Amino acid sequence: MEYKRPQKLREKILTGSIVETLLKLSYPLIFINLIYVIYNITDTFWLGRLGRAAVSAPTISWPIIWTIMSLGMGFSVAGFAFISQYAGAGKWDEVKRNIGNLYTMLFIFSVIFAILTIIFAPYILKLMGTPKDTYKGALIYLRVMFAGIPFSFGGFAFSFSLRALGDTTTPTKINSVGIILNMILDPILILGLGPFPRMGVLGAAIATIFSNTVATLLGFRLIFTGKVGMKFALSDFKPDWYLFKKYFTVGLPASVGQSLNAFGFVVLMGIVSRFSSVALAAYGIGERIIGIVFTVSDGISQAMATMVGQNIGAGDFKRSEKIVEKSLLINVTFISIPAIVIFFLRNNIYGLFIKDPLVISEGSLFYTYFLVSMPFFGIFAIYTQVLRTAGKTRESMVLGLVRLWILRVPLAFLLSRIMGSRGIWIGMSISNVMGALISYLWYKRGTWKESLIEKTA
Repeated sequence: MEYKRPQKLREKILTGSIVETLLKLSYPLIFINLIYVIYNITDTFWLGRLGRAAVSAPTISWPIIWTIMSLGMGFSVAGFAFISQYAGAGKWDEVKRNIGNLYTMLFIFSVIFAILTIIFAPYILKLMGTPKDTYKGALIYLRVMFAGIPFSFGGFAFSFSLRALGDTTTPTKINSVGIILNMILDPILILGLGPFPRMGVLGAAIATIFSNTVATLLGFRLIFTGKVGMKFALSDFKPDWYLFKKYFTVGLPASVGQSLNAFGFVVLMGIVSRFSSVALAAYGIGERIIGIVFTVSDGISQAMATMVGQNIGAGDFKRSEKIVEKSLLINVTFISIPAIVIFFLRNNIYGLFIKDPLVISEGSLFYTYFLVSMPFFGIFAIYTQVLRTAGKTRESMVLGLVRLWILRVPLAFLLSRIMGSRGIWIGMSISNVMGALISYLWYKRGTWKESLIEKTA
């Protein structure tokens, strides 16, 4: 039986213990998120050996990169919604057709984005007011990273497709190979170990692109050879323009929303950069440590999305609500405990990565005001994830834009005028608290309780 493996996963998601299934799906996701964060910390550690300018280059670049990546992730969200709901309904031929076309659509878009972003990278950095000691490294880093966009998008297609089926283990294994390879290459290429020249920021970018390429090709091989529980042929990847239209309808708000949110962080980074590379480095290091906490939050949120998506496809909205409630409780608990620990060890944590006393002092200030809002961001993430999984991408887009563009960016800008960099961190914290409240009220409206595949069949 061709669909035996995904069918078995479906039965557990629809009828098994909610907490047990949620945790089982979460473990691999938490692991890969943790490995990814460790990689980011390793990357920061090695670049930190070269000084604050080297740390600041990828810090100011990543919001720009994430703006472009968010376009691909937005359409992947649409693919995830369709695939998970079709899987919940047991319509396996539709599942396979959607997976093939998700790959094709993302490849077409990624090539276009890669060309455009390589051309316009210098103008974007200048608009952000990038510090002079950071500009050159940031431009090199950006252009190399942009060249690898097609492989990053291919990785999205692989991971989102299998997660929608309830297989969180296979993407974790494949992505772990890429991340571990990246961690090995980082010191070699950044510092110039062995026969390799010292490449600094360029070496970090090359290591990332090479590793992404390896992981994406391995994932596609598993998809194409049928080792994920269903057999694919080249015809399954033939563009289906009707399906593209459906992806575009559902995915465009998600893409626009995530891109505008990511661009909001570009603007936020511009506000931070007004306070020199000290604030940039403090923010960059601090965010990477916070990322460790959110490895659990993201894993639970993603596992919940798989369960909610398939239960919506099966028409079981009561079970979906129970899944959301239990996910929320687990999520907030796992965020709050480490946030408290980080607060008390904040100076020591920064001292591990950089010896600059100005950066350590600024980092302590950042944590003092921001950590209290972390559980609220976990709440916001859960509720907006439900909306995206249900295909209500316009609603999740609105919530994301309100949190960032109506709250975070204006507050950070205005308060920084009054209190300096302290105002940025306070503004960020307030936006998380208010975003959680608004998303909860929106979730209670119940607009997500509708099957996407019935509407678009």
